[in-house]
Amino acid sequence: MASCSTADQKHRGGVTLPSLPEPGQVVEVRGSTWAATDVVVQGLSRSPADEATASPPVLQHEVNLQSLDEDRMGEELRVIWELEVGHTVLPDQGLPEEITPEGFDDPRAVGALVDAVRWGAVTSADPKRFQSPFRAGVTLEPYQLEPLRRALAAPRTNQLLADDVGLGKTIEAGLVIEELLLRHRARSVIIVCPPSLALKWRDEMREKFGLDFVIVDSARMAADRRTYGLAANPLRLHPRIIVSMAWLPGVRAQRLLREVLAETDSSGSARRYAFDVLVVDEAHHVAPAAPSAAGGGRGYAVDSQRTRALRRLADKCEHRLFLSATPHNGYTESFSALLEMIDPRRFARGASIDSTALEEVTVRRLKSQITDKDFRQRRVEVLPYEPADDEERAYAELDSLLRSSGRAQGRRSLDIAALLLKKRFLSSPWAFAQTLEGYLDPALPTGDADWFGDDNDAYDDYYTEVMGSGQSDEEEGLIAQPELDTLLATRGSDPLSAATREQLEDLAHWARGYQSRPDSRLEALVSMLDAVCRPDGRTWTNERVVVFTEYADTLDWIVSVLRQQGYGERLAVIRGSTSAEEREDIRARFNAHPTEEDVRVLVATDAAGEGIDLQTYCHRLVNFDVPFNPSRLEQRVGRIDRYGQRETPTIFYLAPVAAGEGLYAGHQEFLGRLADKIATETRDLGAVNPLIDEQITKRFLGRSLRKAPARGRDEQAIDSALAGSGRLNQQLTALARSYERTKADMHLTPQAGRRVVDEALTMTHQPTLEEVGSELTDAGVFAVPDLARSWQDALVGLDTRLQPGQLRPVTFDEKAGRVPGIVHVHLGHPLMRKSTRILRANLFSPHSEVSRVTAVVLPGLEHSCAASMSRLVLVGRGGLRLHEQVFVTGVRLRGHRIAEETLHEVLDRSLDPGSYRLAGPEVRRHLAALWNDGGHLRTRLVEETARRAQSLQAGVHQSLEERCQADLDRVRGIFAAFRANLTDSLAHLRAQEREQQAMLDLWSGEQRQQRARDIRAMEDRLEDLAGEETREEAAVRSRYEDVRPYVSSVALVLAVTEEDAETWGRQS
Repeated sequence: MASCSTADQKHRGGVTLPSLPEPGQVVEVRGSTWAATDVVVQGLSRSPADEATASPPVLQHEVNLQSLDEDRMGEELRVIWELEVGHTVLPDQGLPEEITPEGFDDPRAVGALVDAVRWGAVTSADPKRFQSPFRAGVTLEPYQLEPLRRALAAPRTNQLLADDVGLGKTIEAGLVIEELLLRHRARSVIIVCPPSLALKWRDEMREKFGLDFVIVDSARMAADRRTYGLAANPLRLHPRIIVSMAWLPGVRAQRLLREVLAETDSSGSARRYAFDVLVVDEAHHVAPAAPSAAGGGRGYAVDSQRTRALRRLADKCEHRLFLSATPHNGYTESFSALLEMIDPRRFARGASIDSTALEEVTVRRLKSQITDKDFRQRRVEVLPYEPADDEERAYAELDSLLRSSGRAQGRRSLDIAALLLKKRFLSSPWAFAQTLEGYLDPALPTGDADWFGDDNDAYDDYYTEVMGSGQSDEEEGLIAQPELDTLLATRGSDPLSAATREQLEDLAHWARGYQSRPDSRLEALVSMLDAVCRPDGRTWTNERVVVFTEYADTLDWIVSVLRQQGYGERLAVIRGSTSAEEREDIRARFNAHPTEEDVRVLVATDAAGEGIDLQTYCHRLVNFDVPFNPSRLEQRVGRIDRYGQRETPTIFYLAPVAAGEGLYAGHQEFLGRLADKIATETRDLGAVNPLIDEQITKRFLGRSLRKAPARGRDEQAIDSALAGSGRLNQQLTALARSYERTKADMHLTPQAGRRVVDEALTMTHQPTLEEVGSELTDAGVFAVPDLARSWQDALVGLDTRLQPGQLRPVTFDEKAGRVPGIVHVHLGHPLMRKSTRILRANLFSPHSEVSRVTAVVLPGLEHSCAASMSRLVLVGRGGLRLHEQVFVTGVRLRGHRIAEETLHEVLDRSLDPGSYRLAGPEVRRHLAALWNDGGHLRTRLVEETARRAQSLQAGVHQSLEERCQADLDRVRGIFAAFRANLTDSLAHLRAQEREQQAMLDLWSGEQRQQRARDIRAMEDRLEDLAGEETREEAAVRSRYEDVRPYVSSVALVLAVTEEDAETWGRQS
């Protein structure tokens, strides 16, 4: 391929041809700014029609372009230059050839431009120089930077963010996403989360990081088809999307996903990945459920439809972030399946877990380990109550009927239906009534008489539903509980065969008698709520309480009684059927100041147990009943025991005053102790899960359905990784120092932030910000004026869900941004993004609003000088931005170059208000004449800039070479460890098959097939590992090949001594 030099605009045969760019020139194509990287002559003429009118034939040129726009830096485009419309080669916007006395800018405008360019230099060859923390509208803590540090230190980001509930995993993930996007290591992002959290993710990414995400669901599919046609695929259309993990395995979603994944498999496609970044929130939902029992053994976890769907997606995503405070359900092959989705180059489902690899991918910190942030240690308190005699009698009657029925059918212990009925009874009489009535309803289908037995897979699946470990988030709180299906399925075996219908109807009648009236437990709850929220019975305090229950029926009953007690307007409710929009409205009301919103009590099912933050004005939580799953209980507590909690989180559970001899009181007391144990547990809850399963089944059923797995080497590795980091404090100190150092280097101050926004508003003929102040902070607080329609997108998020259209005041001070009702305008805020984009457009636009030249008089300056700020960008293959740096060079007006430290000081003083005085007309005339005198000063400065740029490039190239070698060494180490682990794991599994065949024969067919698939997959991986390693090394090398530099001038500052200013003034 031949390169072609530029040609002036030509006229041939009456045809006007656009001027052709040279490599390195800046062009405007399709409304955006690009750098031409290559110009290649095509072998064909423009068209037969053109040949008829032009002699000789005019050849076409393919021009390769790379974007220079801030939010598309490094993006590539190929065009046929002669076929484009409205394109042009932009004039060189370097140092001006000439300066007029009237052409000097106000230093404030140049200072704003310089800061905008500084803040746009987002990529560094140094992986320790973060940018995303300065583009986040949150109060960052040093520990939240650790995932980001790891992400930049590795060629590929694969992490399990398993921080304690409430430490800010969403923020940590957002920082990594933002940084990967800024560095153009990623362009597309897909977030998979529980359906109830989709809106929260969308809002937080927009408000805290300035990133717009689209929620893809059936409504979005319909809208996109109306807009783009019936073949529109929203997974292709939108670069940043959010999908529900409940929607993902569905037929529609899988069809759309297959289209996207097929593109990566096509031999003609250059795309290796369907999405660059995959984020999975509450990732424990996509791991295989705990294995069902097999002949008294532990069985083998089988992939769910959700697990398989997520694995197919993960295989085609480069960077992967999985978030869960409770990722481990206690069963190793289930956890290894999750790890394989996170990093298939280190882990394989069913293989042994490499402890070193697990430590490298896992980020786990406990609140107790972060000692300097004053996380309050939660307190657990008992709400005592005296069980009524009728409650004891009814529960004893139920137990007697269940046991008599079991004995009559030859069973020595209670069955799953017994566990379900007792669980519902212990939650509330009303939940028990609804369940029993469904069981007695002749209109509902009868179950299978052969349904029981340890050889039936469905029996054990229902067991996990009842225990809670198998309950899916989207089912919780709906009318048809999965547990009712369990009960109906058991009815054919007549688990209550010893009971007459009259006896069962008497029990149901007793339970229905509690409709809209409290039992002893609910009386204790009402007394507690009254004491906290209205101690005198009339005046409401500003205190708030969250009440959790496992069942929608119990929730309805609690709400009915509380409304009778006068809590109507003070009550909010969240259940599984609550829409996402309504959930967010309730969350906003509950987190608003109590003087602004009347709600005092939130009653919720476990549908609110994940991802919803309630700690702002609430520190009390009541577990009205106790889920059997410890992870679910911990998720509840995490709603108030999290970052930002200013009071001691207090967790209440109900327990009888004295257990005595009563069975009902005894079981309630057992559940209370269970709640207390889980709430104060400091170990990984995955290790506790099987033990609690065992205790519950022994206590309620009188037998064990499964054996807890032995604590072997894999379990010890998991325990160690999930115990949290012991080196935390030293790491936090280093990260905090790096954060503050980078902030200072970027000149990121509140004054600079305001200046950038005001100058951008002025350039677009808009009113500037108005300082209004606040009694709550000494920092500057500003009102945003009415702005033109073109600015409206920049105001997104300044209003609130509760007060739409009412813009909150803004501040540029990070600490003032913590004050409720004041918005911090950080670098990622839409208002700042638009402002910096407007200012940076002046670097290339031929219609620039500024000349980018200013002159000032600096008191105390030793020599008058010219200082030039320039931007160096190094872009690698595929448009990957490897390094971007703003640097300053300068020369004395009379003499030689100036030391870099002196130049930085001159630049800062020249552009910071209060440090300079404006150059007068006489000084400006003298400087213009000096600059225009044969171009000598300009030539010296251009040469100095080129010399400095070459020096910087050499240093960066050395850093990139070292980084490339480090990445290669890391890849080789990972594959060597994985190869050894796969070999050892296969040997162990084959030996196990020989030695424990009798136990394996007891497994269900599906379990045996899953194990066989896992072994076959490990064998295939081992066989292909060498080729995979070669491909991975080639991908690493390609990132650092064909590095091209781009240097552009940003601004020119002429700084004059007071002596020179006085002399030149006299000469005029």
